[in-house]
Amino acid sequence: MQFINRHFQTNGFIEVKLDQVTLDYLWNIIKKGLKQKVSHKSNLAGNISKSYLLVDENNSFYKKICEPLINIYRQNNNNGFDPTITNTVMPNNVPLILKDLWVNYQYQSEFNPYHDHGGVYSFAIWMKIPYDSAEQTLLPQFKGIEVSQRKAGKFEFEFLDTLGEIKVLSYDLSPNYEGSMVFFPSKLRHCVYPFYGSDEPRVSIAGNIWFNPAFIAANSTKKGFA
Repeated sequence: MQFINRHFQTNGFIEVKLDQVTLDYLWNIIKKGLKQKVSHKSNLAGNISKSYLLVDENNSFYKKICEPLINIYRQNNNNGFDPTITNTVMPNNVPLILKDLWVNYQYQSEFNPYHDHGGVYSFAIWMKIPYDSAEQTLLPQFKGIEVSQRKAGKFEFEFLDTLGEIKVLSYDLSPNYEGSMVFFPSKLRHCVYPFYGSDEPRVSIAGNIWFNPAFIAANSTKKGFA
């Protein structure tokens, strides 16, 4: 008997640990963003206290981190699921830009429900995590609940498997994840569950990478654009 074991094509995401120089830069632009206090809350699904727009000075973060991750994603998702390859409206040579960048301050009992983002690619960076998800699951209110359903403090992706069933991939967040980043297609749904017992905020940065609208406008009359 001869057989071939075949797998369905799916798209994933990238996890990366950022270096200290990059983290210092991000804390610096957070500091400046807190001074400017340009609120981003009205654009978010999150039920959180504070969200402020940030400025990536001289496109430093985009050039150093985002561009290499875009290339890595494309190299490892050449099965037709890269959103910049499968897009039927834009030709493949449209450049990308970091259009949205913001910092979230999430305090205990606050949460970010399941949602997706605009754009092509998105990312989340955990800057400060004032709790340990494993310890959160031991809180009295979770007694009697199945361990796998104790979600306190977790970050979670949601996706469909090849049989159409909803599956999740959870991050049991703790200070060990500080400085980590996840880079993913913008339409990949995700959420952040509330944490408890700490007055310190969970601090994270998020961003969306879009097709460059200036390039599109300048080339909209050319063949290949809708």
